[in-house]
Amino acid sequence: MNKTSRRLFLKSGAACLAGAAAMTGASPAEAMGRGPERPPLLVDRVVDGNCQFCQVRCTLKVEVRGDKVVNVRGNPDNFWTGGSMCPKGKALVEMASHPDRIMHPMVRKNGKLSRISYAKAVDMVAERLARSMADHPNDYHYRTALLAPLWDSRESELAALLLMHMLGMPNVMAPGECCISTAATTLGLMLGTANSTTTIDEALNTDVLLLWGANLAETYPPYVRWLTAAREKGVKIIYVDVRATPTANLCSAHVQPRSGSDGVLALGVVRHVIHSGQFDESFVAANVSGFEMLRDAAEPWTFEKVREVTGVPEESVRMIGDAVAGSGKAILWLGGCLSRYSNGMQTIRALVSLQGITRHLVGSGNGIINMQGGKPGGDEEFLEHFHGAEAPAGLNARRIVKQMEKGEVDVVFLNATYRRYPDCNTVRNAIQKCGFIVYRGFFMNEEAEIADLILPGTMLFEGEGSQYGAQRQVVWRERVLPVPPEVSEDWRFYRDLGNQLVPQGYPKFESARELYEMAREGVPSWRGITLERLAASPSGVAWPYYAEDEAERRGSIFREDRLLTADGKLAVDSKVLGNFVWDEPKGSPRSKEGSKEYPLFFTQGKVAHHWQHTFTNFTDTAGQFSQGRYVEIHPATARLYELSEGEGVVLRTAVGELGAVVRICNTVQPGMVFTPSHYCSSTSILGNRSAPVNTIVPNNWDRVSAQYNGFGCSIFKENKS
Repeated sequence: MNKTSRRLFLKSGAACLAGAAAMTGASPAEAMGRGPERPPLLVDRVVDGNCQFCQVRCTLKVEVRGDKVVNVRGNPDNFWTGGSMCPKGKALVEMASHPDRIMHPMVRKNGKLSRISYAKAVDMVAERLARSMADHPNDYHYRTALLAPLWDSRESELAALLLMHMLGMPNVMAPGECCISTAATTLGLMLGTANSTTTIDEALNTDVLLLWGANLAETYPPYVRWLTAAREKGVKIIYVDVRATPTANLCSAHVQPRSGSDGVLALGVVRHVIHSGQFDESFVAANVSGFEMLRDAAEPWTFEKVREVTGVPEESVRMIGDAVAGSGKAILWLGGCLSRYSNGMQTIRALVSLQGITRHLVGSGNGIINMQGGKPGGDEEFLEHFHGAEAPAGLNARRIVKQMEKGEVDVVFLNATYRRYPDCNTVRNAIQKCGFIVYRGFFMNEEAEIADLILPGTMLFEGEGSQYGAQRQVVWRERVLPVPPEVSEDWRFYRDLGNQLVPQGYPKFESARELYEMAREGVPSWRGITLERLAASPSGVAWPYYAEDEAERRGSIFREDRLLTADGKLAVDSKVLGNFVWDEPKGSPRSKEGSKEYPLFFTQGKVAHHWQHTFTNFTDTAGQFSQGRYVEIHPATARLYELSEGEGVVLRTAVGELGAVVRICNTVQPGMVFTPSHYCSSTSILGNRSAPVNTIVPNNWDRVSAQYNGFGCSIFKENKS
């Protein structure tokens, strides 16, 4: 979906760089304040690395004594983080030497696991793939599935994608389908790019920063420094979220709509802007395709109707509209939670339209940031560069699960957790009907329990490779520790399979570094991001970068003051998005299919110490912050159900039950519950042990992505008998 052209990026480059220089007038560390560096621990060496967890992609100083990592600290010269880190990143120290870590390949026979060699394991997988192709010559393409991503490095992702492409197997279950695909798809259709259109440093060049569901304090803690600096500079920060999270403490105003009603609030704000004449009609006529559709969609949402549906009063609707429309510059940050409602596309459509009609999409201090919208393009060009076999169109994750349920999948690569999908027990049962399950991971978790073959992967410090972050930045990680015997990097495993199954076509490379260079040479937008340039930068290098003699560009992705759509206009009237109509989320207590049996609005989300792949559930460093499986409820809800602080309860939905402990607070609204997402049942740390939250999340997948929030649930006291 990235239609970024070299021409668009080369033009206006000087102006962009001048704006970046004027942002602070000094280095980021000087501008935002950095305390004195502490002396390092007594160590033998310090190696540059990066954190593998969230897309802040903190660069690190990894301190090593002998053959052990003894500490990690943020690189103080990182432009984006200033050297800060969160509890998840600190937990990395424990990972490589964790006592529960899997260290040898194992195969399951007759319900029992036995050790085998890495070479034998590769042969076993290759034989299974070859057998599937021979037994099903007409439809083998769909009989293998890969659960992505591969967290080791971008090179591992490329190696796996290339294998699947060359074998003509298109079924890759991308993480975005249950993460940000709703937002990315909508942005791509309306703007011509699925990426964030600007970077966080532009928060210092704007007048209004509208955080809509973007809980930075808990999801991206190192970015709090940018909020603080923006606020001190006089930027008005408005936070819209159904919960009162720690991010609210950093903002000028917090607006709290009912769960799932963000789209109504957005349309109400649009209506106010239109009715108050706070937009340039000539500009809109020239730059917005489908304004009439937007106007008609917003018209029913009067202040009274908005308050009835969202609970937000008129003065708050006016405040948001007046702030955005009345400012010279405004940036909108879309929270990942917006993609986790079945009505998310229409909500995001309304918000992007608000930015468009108020002239806040292009230029310094304007734009849209998507919560995890920094993934660079180039994957398709990389695959084409190696002339892989033409593969049929891939199925979405929901249809792949249906294939599994029918026993029509022979091999599944379980690189990522199935627990990320709604109604995950059903997904688990579907995977177990597959012919051969290959798990690549680190602990004997829920995925390992159902695998036929277990292949241990390298921990962060044992592998080198590139990663990408939320600001479109690419970073490089050096190897710190040697790879243990019988443990393999992901790229090596998929390369070894490729060399067996496609010996004349799969490229020969001996390291992630070598594969990176091969990909860089084959993808124009990566050519300027050399390994030498990456090694010299403590912050990473911003993509795209077409030539080595170019200068790096941050800020707006748009050049020439136009969007990347075919006609350069904002496409409000996208045919793919259809009619501009807002509905309650599927399964909502207020929806047509809502049930009186489930009267409470269910929400879940991230907390600062848990990463979505649940690795951090196994570390004491992160575990010390854990409060176990809890559920937040409002005092009014507690009174209604006669519940007390710390009391054991059961959350029940249409697909299951989940035990929790009550936390009574004003951070959530009456009639709503909230519970953290990323606990697991296989950890030895009791505070982190819980059944996956998605065991009780109904299968409300829409045509684009899986959804998590806004459906109905009930709560009742735990039966002690």
